[in-house]
Amino acid sequence: MIDQLFWGGNFIGKILDQFQEEERRKHQQKMQELSIIADSSLRDQLAAELLLERFLAPIEQAQYQIHDAAKHAQYMAEVIGFHYRDHGLRQEQANEVCKQFRFLAIQLTEVNSLYDLKLLYKAVTMFSEQISVFKHRERKYTIENEIRKGILDRLNGCIANYQNFQRRTAIMGGAYAEPNMNNTRFLGGL
Repeated sequence: MIDQLFWGGNFIGKILDQFQEEERRKHQQKMQELSIIADSSLRDQLAAELLLERFLAPIEQAQYQIHDAAKHAQYMAEVIGFHYRDHGLRQEQANEVCKQFRFLAIQLTEVNSLYDLKLLYKAVTMFSEQISVFKHRERKYTIENEIRKGILDRLNGCIANYQNFQRRTAIMGGAYAEPNMNNTRFLGGL
């Protein structure tokens, strides 16, 4: 089963594709619901919230946490490539796991919205579940434990704290502007 998991190509990419398709369906359903609503003020508010959900950008502290998680993914690729036998992996399996961690590091550095981060968090959680079959003698060195501590905990800290993201209020014409927020400083482009 594990061989099928990793030899099928980019596992994290496939998980991301599945979640993105699911999110697209949910988004289309919300858009259909919006088209049904007759009250234009309510419709406008729901449409604004739908747009805003896609455009929450990580601020500096969240960027550091996300990039630290990416560095940890790179570290995991290096460690597993060297200590694969300690985890019960064969060389070929270790190579594939290392590729997955490197792909994950790249994906983490490309996160530019809360939506992207939540999607990637789901994919990493599923990856962690699949990789949990490889066990180390000591729990503190298991791959699953390292994913949780070094990647998921950092990402969860970003997702859970609203202050880690800034609203892209320029899109909304200031309708959702927050006091004391510099609306001219956005990370990344629209």
